[in-house]
Amino acid sequence: MNRDKWKEYWERLKPKLAFLKPWDMNEDVGDDLEVREMSSTDHQNSWNSKAETPWERTRRKRYAVITMAALVAIVAGCFLYYNGHHSFTEYVVTSTTENLDIAGTEYAMLGNYIVKYSSDGVFCVNSHNEVRWSAAYSMQTPIIDICGQTMVIAEQQGRQVYVVNEDGLLGSFTTSLSILKAHVSKQGVVVLILEDSDVTWIEMYDTSGSEIAKIKTTLQDSGYPLDVAITPNASRMIVSYLGISGRALNSRIAFYDFSSASDSDDSHLTGTLDYSGQVFPEVYFADASTPVALNDTGFVVFRNKKTPEEETSVTFDKEIVSSFHDGDNLGFVFNNEAADCRYIMELYHYNGKRTMQREFDCNYTEVRMDRGEILLYDAKNCTVYTTSGTRRFSSDYEKQVQYFARIPGFRRYMVITNDSIDRIRIS
Repeated sequence: MNRDKWKEYWERLKPKLAFLKPWDMNEDVGDDLEVREMSSTDHQNSWNSKAETPWERTRRKRYAVITMAALVAIVAGCFLYYNGHHSFTEYVVTSTTENLDIAGTEYAMLGNYIVKYSSDGVFCVNSHNEVRWSAAYSMQTPIIDICGQTMVIAEQQGRQVYVVNEDGLLGSFTTSLSILKAHVSKQGVVVLILEDSDVTWIEMYDTSGSEIAKIKTTLQDSGYPLDVAITPNASRMIVSYLGISGRALNSRIAFYDFSSASDSDDSHLTGTLDYSGQVFPEVYFADASTPVALNDTGFVVFRNKKTPEEETSVTFDKEIVSSFHDGDNLGFVFNNEAADCRYIMELYHYNGKRTMQREFDCNYTEVRMDRGEILLYDAKNCTVYTTSGTRRFSSDYEKQVQYFARIPGFRRYMVITNDSIDRIRIS
C-alpha cells in the first residue's frame, strides 16, 4: 500500500474514530506515519535478534562446539579401537632396496637405525639401507648387547671389544683374556666375563679400555658366573653364579654397587641370595632399580636396595619354550596341551601379575618385544601381537625372512630378506 492511498483511507476513518482518542483529529497523523516494506530475511533477522539474548547465543555456540568435539572423540575412539583390535592379514610393500649382505650377517635395531654385523665388520644403516657409518674388524664369533642407543660388539672366545652408538664408534680395545659374555651401559661402560685357567674374572672398562673394576671368582668360593648385567648408568651390577653342593646344583644371585655413595668393601658386594636346586641362566635390569633373574621354571624380581631382597617370585608348572621382555613387561611361551594350538603365551608385569594369556599356533624361530608389541617370525611368516593379546598382524611373506622389526610410522614394519630390505604397511 502506497502513501497516497493510506492518507485517503485515513481521512475517511477519522470521524468514526474520534471517540477512541482524545487527540486533535485535525493533526495529520498520516504525515508522520512511515511505512517500510520488509523482506522475509529482514523479518527473520529482526525476530531472531529480539527472541535470542546474548547469553542464549553463547550457550547455543557452546553446545555446537561440545557436540562437534563429542563427534570427533567418538570417531577417533572407534578408529583407535579398530586399529588396536583388528587383525590384519595383508601388507603393502611401500619401498624396497637391494640387500647385498654376506652370508652370516646378523641384524639388530639401534634406536631408529639398523645395525648389520658379521665376522668382517659392522654397518649402521637407515631403513632405506643408506649407510650412516661402518667399522671393520675380524672376529670369529661376534656377540652384542644393546642399552638404549649404545651397543657393544665383542668376540666370544676372543679378545676384541668395540663400543658404538647411533653416531659411530665410541672406542675399541683388546682384553688379555678370552671373552665369554659382554654387557654395556648407556654411556658405554662395558662389563665382561673373562675366562682364565682356574679363575673367572668379571671386569668393567670404559670405552677406551681403561679398567674400572675387577672381581675374581672361583667355583669353590662364589661359583661360576653364568650371566652379568649392569644398570643403564653402570652404578650397580647383578651376577648369577652356579655352584655345586654335593650332587645338587645351587645358584647364588650377587649384587654389587659401584656408586660413590656405596659403603661396601673393595669388592663392591652389597649382598647375595641363594637358591637351592635352581639355575638362573639370565639376569638383567628392567630399569635402573629393578634387577630380574630368569630360571627354567619362572622369574624373580628383586628390590635393589643396600641390602637386596626378593620382591616378587613366579614359578610355572610347565616348561618354558621362549622368554622375552622389555622395561614394562616380561613374557613366556609354553607348549600347549590343546592339539589344535601348539603354544600358549603369557605376559607379566614386574609385580608378578599376569596381564595376558593367549593361545597361538604360528611357527616362529625368534620372539621379542619391539616398541610395545610382541613380534614372532621365522623364514616364512611374520606375526605381531599386542600386549593385550590381540593378534595385530599375521601373514606369510613372499621372500625368505631374515629379520623383522617395527619402525616409526603408522602400521609400519621392516622385513629384511635374503636379497632386499622392505618397508611394509599392514592393511
